[in-house]
Formats: sequence, C-alpha cells, structure tokens
Amino acid sequence: MAGSTGAAPPPALLTAVRRLLVPLVRTLVGFGISWPMLANLLKSVYVEVAERGFALPGKPMTDSRITLLTGVHRKDVSQIRSAPPVAEAAAAAAPSLGAQVLSRWLTEAAFLDADGRPRPLPRVSDGEAGFETLVTGISKDIRPRALLDELLHAGLVTERPDGLLDLAEAAHVPRGDLDKLAYYYGRNLADHLAASGHNLAGGAPPFLERALAYDRLSPDSVAVLRREADRLGMAMLVELNRLAADLADGDAGRDDAGHRFTAGLYLYDEEEAADPARHDAGSGEGAAAS
Repeated sequence: MAGSTGAAPPPALLTAVRRLLVPLVRTLVGFGISWPMLANLLKSVYVEVAERGFALPGKPMTDSRITLLTGVHRKDVSQIRSAPPVAEAAAAAAPSLGAQVLSRWLTEAAFLDADGRPRPLPRVSDGEAGFETLVTGISKDIRPRALLDELLHAGLVTERPDGLLDLAEAAHVPRGDLDKLAYYYGRNLADHLAASGHNLAGGAPPFLERALAYDRLSPDSVAVLRREADRLGMAMLVELNRLAADLADGDAGRDDAGHRFTAGLYLYDEEEAADPARHDAGSGEGAAAS
C-alpha cells in the first residue's frame, strides 16, 4: 500500500485529509467529543489497523513494528494490545427486525402494488398479505402490534382513516433515534472512505464512485436539484434493494456467501462565501470520478 514504505506522504493527500477532517471535527465538537478523547481513540485505531493490515508474511506483529508504522509510543501500543477488546455490537449488529420488515415491504411481490410500489396493508392478515404476515414471515418471537407501535411512533409507517397502513416514503432513513443515526453515520462513511482509499491506492478493479458538483446556483435551483435527486435516488435504491433481496435468497446456504455489499447515495449543499476573484467564473463543474 502506498505510504507504508516510510516515504513522506504526498502533500496533495495531506490537503485532502485535512479537508475531510473539517466536517468530522465539526460533528465531534458539536457532540462534545474533545481532542483528548479523539486522540485516545485514534491511538487504539492506529494500533488495530496496523496489527490487522500491515503484518509481514510469516512473521508475528510486534509492538516495535506497530510503533514504527504508526508513531504510537511502544508503551501505549503494549497497553492497547493487552486490553480486552472493545465491544462494538452496534457496528456489527445485524439489521434490526424493523429494518428487515421495511425491506421486505419494499421488495416482496405480495406486498407491492401493480406499479411495484409498497401497497397499503391491513393490520391483520385475513386471507391476504398484511402487516401481521410481513412480521411473522421474518420472526415469530415478537408481536406484530408491538413492532407496529414502534414504527408508527418513528413515523416510518402511517395509518389511514380506514385502518390500512402505509409505508412512509422515507422509511429507509432513521429519524429521531441517535443510536440508529450514529450507526448509519459510521457504517456509510466508513464504507465510502474504504472505497475511496481503495481507488486512491490504485486498487483494481476500482469501486464505483461518482459525484456531480455545481456552484453559483440559486436557492430555487438547489431546491429543484434536491427534489430530483431524492426522486431518482429513491428509485435506484428501491430497485437495488429488490435485486439484492432476490440474490440473497438464491445465495442462502452457499459456502462462498460471505461477502457484503453497500451502495450509497448522498447530496449536500451550502451557501459559499462570496469570492470577488470568481465574479466571471464558469457556471460550475460537471460529473467527476475519483
């Protein structure tokens, strides 16, 4: 891997790292995570990454080698390596039952209308697929009513006056639950960084990573772009989710079914500070690939 030979890191990479750290540190400060707290966390992560990914073939990883690779003091390395492993249940947890239920509602034909969209469901399955069927098809260890109450409270499902249940348009986005939001924050950004790092190091084949960036736009234009990105992005994710569910069913029981797959989508906008030197600049950038 580039940079593991002792050579000075490329200045362009340091600039890029500083840029990506700015929004990270903004979030950390906003949640009261101070520099000493982050520094301790970084030490353990540096040791973990070096131990897992930079061992020499046929040789045990020593504290001295980890210190050489990371710059973490040998005493700290020894303490970190001898400490009991930190439980990371939240990061490693399987999708919650609620997430599985919502995914099934979005993908299985019995719960879709003629246009392939999630159809309204009755609470009780009385001769037709309903919410009760949806839940018990995944687990019989929880009462459908208890799960429904949770989904209604979270705004992921709504109830019509006639008693039918609708899946909210943004049901795949957790709202108001810091634990879930933090889980997706870590998972999604970690996978994005891993894909970008793979591409940056010349990994083959490269991961798909595309971005569109325009500046000098009005708030009205940004609102149009956000609405269209939401519409197109949701359509893409629903279709990929349907395909992934079908493939996962076919892979059940295979010895080589040990891979995971993530496909993501994001958008961002902000008001930029005026730059007099750019008063006659072009209208923006086009699609860019890493």
